[in-house]
Amino acid sequence: MNATDKQRMHQDTLLVLIVTLLTYLVAGYFDLAERYIDWTALGEIYQLDEAVFVLLSGCIGMIWFSFRRRSELTKSLQTNLAMQNELQQTNQHISHLLDENKALIKHTALVRESERQHLATELHDVFGQHLAAMDANLTVALNVTDNDDLQTMLQSVMDSTTHLRSITKNKLRNLKPPILKSIGLSGALQELFQDWQQSFPEISLSSLLSIEDDILDEETALTLYRAVQEGLVNVSRHAQATEVSIVLNEITPSSLAGNTSLHLRLSDNGKGLPPKEPIKGLGLIGIRERVEAQSGTFSLVKASPQGTQLELTIPLNLNKQGI
Repeated sequence: MNATDKQRMHQDTLLVLIVTLLTYLVAGYFDLAERYIDWTALGEIYQLDEAVFVLLSGCIGMIWFSFRRRSELTKSLQTNLAMQNELQQTNQHISHLLDENKALIKHTALVRESERQHLATELHDVFGQHLAAMDANLTVALNVTDNDDLQTMLQSVMDSTTHLRSITKNKLRNLKPPILKSIGLSGALQELFQDWQQSFPEISLSSLLSIEDDILDEETALTLYRAVQEGLVNVSRHAQATEVSIVLNEITPSSLAGNTSLHLRLSDNGKGLPPKEPIKGLGLIGIRERVEAQSGTFSLVKASPQGTQLELTIPLNLNKQGI
C-alpha cells in the first residue's frame, strides 16, 4: 500500500467518525430513540420495533462482507504485483537474451566474412598462381611442339585451365567484394551489376542508387552489398525473370526525433514465391539475421503484379564512422 492509499484510508476513517458523531448529536438533540419507540408502538402488530435488530444484523453482515472483499482485493493486488514483477524480470531476461543474440549474429557474420576473406586469399594465392603458371607453360609447350596430337592434348588442357581460371575469378568476386573503403558501396554495387549483367545478359537490370557512401559504416555497407548479391543470385537461379529492379536510398522521417534509415528494394517479374512457404535459403536467412541484428526490418513477399520483392530497412547511425 502506497502513501496515497494510506492517506485516503485515513480520510475515509475520519469521515466515518465525523458522521457517527454527528448522528449521535442529532439523535440526542431530537430524541430520536423516544420518537422511534413511539412510532414502533403504533405498528406493534407488524413487529416494527424489532427492525433495529434486523438493521443491526444487516450492518454487521455488510461490515463482514466489506472486510472479506478487502482481504480478497488485497490478496489479488499482491498476486498481480508479484506477477507484474515476475513479468518485468522475464522481459528484462528476454531483452538481455535478444541483445546477446544480436551480438552473436554480428560475431557470426564477422567470422563468416573472415572465413570468406581467408578462402579468397587461398584461391588467389594458390589456385590463381598455379593456374596462371600452368597457362604460361602450356602456351610455351604449344609453341615449341610440332606434334599435332600433342598440340590437341595441350590445347584441351589449356581450355580446361582457362575454364578453371574463370571459375576461380568468379568465386573470388563472390567471396571477396571490392574494397568498400576505397570505392564505396555505390562503386562496389555498380561493379557487381556490370559483372552480373555480363553473366546474364538476357535479364534486364535497372538500378537507382541514392546514398552517401561517406556516412555508411562498414557493417551496414557490407550487409547491403551481401543482400543485393544474394538477391541477384536467387533471381538468376530460381526466379525465371526477364527484368529485375534495384532501388537503394535513404529515408529521412519528417519527425526530428526519427533516425535516417537505408531502404533497399529488389524486385523481379519472375514466377514469384510459392504460397505460404517460409524462407528456406540459408543465404536469405543469414541476410535477415544480419539485418535484424542491426535493428532493421526484412521482408520477402510477392511483388505486384507478379514476381518477388526483397525489401529491407536498416537504421543509419550517423554517429558511426563512415567507410
